[in-house]
Amino acid sequence: MQYRIRNGDQLIGTVNNKQYQVTGLTPNTAYNLSVASFNGFRESPRTNLTVKTRGIQVKVPVSLTTGATMSLVYLEYALGLVPIGTEPKGMFGGGNRQTLPAKVVSSVNGMSTIEITNSFNLMRDNLTMKKIADGSYAVFDGYKALYLR
Repeated sequence: MQYRIRNGDQLIGTVNNKQYQVTGLTPNTAYNLSVASFNGFRESPRTNLTVKTRGIQVKVPVSLTTGATMSLVYLEYALGLVPIGTEPKGMFGGGNRQTLPAKVVSSVNGMSTIEITNSFNLMRDNLTMKKIADGSYAVFDGYKALYLR
């Protein structure tokens, strides 16, 4: 017995066991998945499941109100220009500036978790921000930066 897994009408996998890991998902996106058994001749009716991935999360070492909404700022810096996190005062940052909607999803023992509420996917998940010289918080991922001001 095989099982066919689909995202909408697109076949994304066929397995001989009852496990399948969907890869390549986008943050904060709904997926309409279905599974059907296949005996080599015909396919059973599909069992449908709609799931939504969560947004990318960052941690910040400060107590914030759970449920509060805010904006994070994303910037990309040219490699080699200055060390990330040491930009001179007045430097406007890099390119691809984006203002990202976010929400505080938890706050425990002085550490808050903020989730980006759109499909932004240009940084890794679960990075931890640090307080920088101007009093704001930032996290750097290579040449990419995310700020909470």
